Amino acid sequence: MSEKKALKRLVGYLAGALVCAGVFVFCIDPFYHYHGAWFGLPVVLENAVYQTPGAARNLEYDSVIVGTSMTENFHAKWFDDAFGWNTLKLSYSGARTNDLKAIFEQIYSGEKSPANVVFDVNDYQLTVEPDTAFAIRPEYLYDNNIFTDLSYIYNQDVLLAAANRVLDKIEGRQSNLDSAYTWEEDELFGAPKTLEAETKQRESLEQSIKSGLPQLSMEKCDANLDNIIPFIEEHPETTFYVFYPPYSMLYWEQKQMMGQLEDMIAIYGRSMEKLLAYDNVKIFYFQNERDIISNLDNYRDSTHFRPEYNKYICDSMARGVRQINQDSYKEQLADMYEYAVSFDYEKLWR
Repeated sequence: MSEKKALKRLVGYLAGALVCAGVFVFCIDPFYHYHGAWFGLPVVLENAVYQTPGAARNLEYDSVIVGTSMTENFHAKWFDDAFGWNTLKLSYSGARTNDLKAIFEQIYSGEKSPANVVFDVNDYQLTVEPDTAFAIRPEYLYDNNIFTDLSYIYNQDVLLAAANRVLDKIEGRQSNLDSAYTWEEDELFGAPKTLEAETKQRESLEQSIKSGLPQLSMEKCDANLDNIIPFIEEHPETTFYVFYPPYSMLYWEQKQMMGQLEDMIAIYGRSMEKLLAYDNVKIFYFQNERDIISNLDNYRDSTHFRPEYNKYICDSMARGVRQINQDSYKEQLADMYEYAVSFDYEKLWR
């Protein structure tokens, strides 16, 4: 065989291999970029940054959980049972409002809107620059450009993920739609773990205070809300369940140390005022739950709480408990402020 023929054959083999790899990735589609799971494969959600856009567009649901690590220990079935929904969990650890905007764009990119959306509001989402994202997003999974899909179809990591989905099917793995992204092992929590984590944080914070802290900005709060509110305005058919999670008293101690307590309370108030202006928003406030926030055994650090409180939050929202409105939100925030100002923080460290 001549060298020319051998080269043509090699090129043919390579082209055939590329076509086969592309067809394999398209059919298995481990990030659900084009479609849901085919061939009875399990739906496995394990990489939020890469899988969220496709899951939002192509999986079946009528209600969705969108949020940060504060929502990761939710189980979709809790909401199905409590509300009668068909819930998809799209938790996105560390999500800033820019990330939420990108996810909402995917959720509302089709013809049908979800009936319900659940998401949490956290301090950093209201105080960071509104155009910053938590992680670098693979834009080829978020845009509608067919040409950028080559980065998905011919991607070694995606090919490996596709192979893993086939292995999951062979090994009998079940879909993890109910428990996706959870980290609910009991040994992760407890006062010793919490204090160990926060001792390092406290030392770092003390150094930051000496160097000077940036001022909290109401303008940044408004700009961050501008990433979210347009979706609320444009989709009155969707009910938005918004909750403020119960941070431990160590979090409030940090706000005291930084001299930001009053300003942070004011920023929370601004966010509530603006969100409550819409009839399709329901807000639930858990920050001043004294029995939860004063017991460090309920936490793994200053903010992340045991999964039983995720269940409590779900059940509370279903029953309308801890819901606030235009007449009560200022009172609830004032209660949190007074508790934070008068609390004996030293007893947490004894």
